[in-house]
Amino acid sequence: MSSSDVVIIGGGAAGLSAALVLSRARRTVLVVDSGTPRHAPAPHMHGFLTRDGLPPAELLAAGRDEVKGYGGEFLDGAATGLARSGQSGFGVLLSDGRRISARRLLVATGLRDELPDIPGLAARWARDVLHCPYCHGYEVRDRRLGVLGGSPESGRYAQTVRQWADDVVFYVPAGVLAELQRSELAARAVGIVEGTVKRVLVEEDRLCGVELDDG
Repeated sequence: MSSSDVVIIGGGAAGLSAALVLSRARRTVLVVDSGTPRHAPAPHMHGFLTRDGLPPAELLAAGRDEVKGYGGEFLDGAATGLARSGQSGFGVLLSDGRRISARRLLVATGLRDELPDIPGLAARWARDVLHCPYCHGYEVRDRRLGVLGGSPESGRYAQTVRQWADDVVFYVPAGVLAELQRSELAARAVGIVEGTVKRVLVEEDRLCGVELDDG
């Protein structure tokens, strides 16, 4: 069982940043990465100073090269279990049965998106089904935009999206919005469609609308 000063679980931007700093601090660093970053489906990333518009995979590749330049190492795999090892160490079990040990652990696995169970939605994820207006809003500015909502609080998200387009519609189940939320959305000229979204509609590999359960 190999051992390192620090094992970092997750090789995204956060994990690579930590690996770079620790490697420069002359620690032995091993990054365990499954190769499934959250932003993998996105063709470009935006709002990252000096790297605006860069494909996410290129950022990670450059980060790996920088870490390797200071002696940091990488292991392709997924961590499935953790345990204390001795008085101050840790053991990491990988999905293929390998075990590694470390004096310290840093978990940088990031977020996991849980999409609504709507047919067709996942296939459009990070293409024309987007989660962050600050990351992707400029690229869809002035288009007809729809916001899927499931709670009164998601109305505030629809108001935020309104900054990027004049034609914004908020899709929300019936009975969710109170009069206050309705008046706030109306004040921002956000349309309201009440009902349950049954599926997303696609024409020529482009999202063109949604279908509600009432047709």
